[in-house]
Parts: sequence; C-alpha cells; structure tokens
Amino acid sequence: MAEPTSTAAGLLMAKYGVAIAGFAGAILSLTFLRGLTRREAAWAVFTGFASAIFTTPLAVHYFSLPVDGDTQNGVAFLIGLLAMNIIPGLKALAGRFGVPGASG
Repeated sequence: MAEPTSTAAGLLMAKYGVAIAGFAGAILSLTFLRGLTRREAAWAVFTGFASAIFTTPLAVHYFSLPVDGDTQNGVAFLIGLLAMNIIPGLKALAGRFGVPGASG
C-alpha cells in the first residue's frame, strides 16, 4: 500500500507540476540577476512563471518531446529559469523585422 504522503505529493505534481517547476525555475533565476529592486524581482519571477506556464506545451510539441509529466516539468523549469534571458533576445529579433515597440 502506498504511503499517503507520497500519494498526495504525486497527485500534486501530476496536477500542478508545470506550475511548480516553472515557479521554481523563475525563483532560481533571481540568483543570476543582480541589482534588481523588489519590484523588478517580482516582475522577473512573474515573467518566468507565466512564460513557463504558457509556452511549455508549445515547446514540448515543437521539439516533438514525450508528453509525460517529467518532460513537461523539466521544460517548464528551464523556461522559467531562462525566460528573463530569452525575452530580450526575442525583442531584438522582432526589432529586426520592424515590429513596433521592439528594440533592435
């Protein structure tokens, strides 16, 4: 018989795994960002978290990765971790194509 704590943790990760992994990656990204105010740090975490939540399914599908929970959680963690570094690159790329509001 499974232990209640391991079953509860498994259920929690199955349902909210991408959100938890994305949030953990976003929090960890603060160790790479120096000199941020509290407000900027909060926005950095929110950006990483939101990026992980909304782009994980896209990344998993685009790269034809397995759709199991472990893969999705890993991708969400990496997106949350790297989002603050990816977004300026995407803005610069958009600026090259003349997208209004993008720097390039």
